[in-house]
Amino acid sequence: MKTSKHLSILFAFLAVVGIAYGQDGTISGTVKFSGKPPDLKPFMVPAAFTGCGKEKSLERLIVSAKGGVENAVVYIDGLKRKSGGSVKGGYLIDQKDCMYHPHLLVVAHGNSFFVENSDQMFHNVHGYFEPTHATAFNIAEPVKGMKMEQSVKKPGMYEIRCDVHPWMNGYVFVAGNGYATKTDKEGEFTLSNVPPGKYKVVMWHEGWGTKLVGGRPHFSKPVEQTQEITVTSGKTTTADFTLK
Repeated sequence: MKTSKHLSILFAFLAVVGIAYGQDGTISGTVKFSGKPPDLKPFMVPAAFTGCGKEKSLERLIVSAKGGVENAVVYIDGLKRKSGGSVKGGYLIDQKDCMYHPHLLVVAHGNSFFVENSDQMFHNVHGYFEPTHATAFNIAEPVKGMKMEQSVKKPGMYEIRCDVHPWMNGYVFVAGNGYATKTDKEGEFTLSNVPPGKYKVVMWHEGWGTKLVGGRPHFSKPVEQTQEITVTSGKTTTADFTLK
């Protein structure tokens, strides 16, 4: 009886305080812009594109009042795939008001995403594998209310453009191991359930330089930064990045 009682007390204690050994850790941090952000002019929509308004923000650099950068992707490079179930119907790109919503979508590898047209005009999501700019998918939706499913087998970044409306662009990041996220409105991010170890953390931002060539916007190359970090059992490791 004494042994049983002592074991019960021990198990209760361990359940309350946890065991540091073998616990996963967390990576959190921010992506901020140093100095005054550039004044990005909106794209003036040609009169021929009726129903799209007079101008569109290209959404390439969104900086909060505290300097936080929204829509930067942060992921762990080289870590084996994270276990977890599929997210059926959990990922959606909506073509609304002649823009992609959201501008950046992070999809766990092995999951599909849906594309919907909420406008009364022809749209399409033409996806290019960003490293090679090779076409990966092209989803045409000429009718309002159309909704189609698309799966992508190869992990990595995909730029999406509309072949009809030249200013429409966005990105889909397919996380090869599931350890990826994007920054929120304050430039903050969290990667949870990370096994202890040393890793390379990558921050990707699409870049914000834009110039008009033949009336079409051409964008500068993306910006990438990396950090070597060590994740400790049951603790939070900080990884901060700065754009300028």
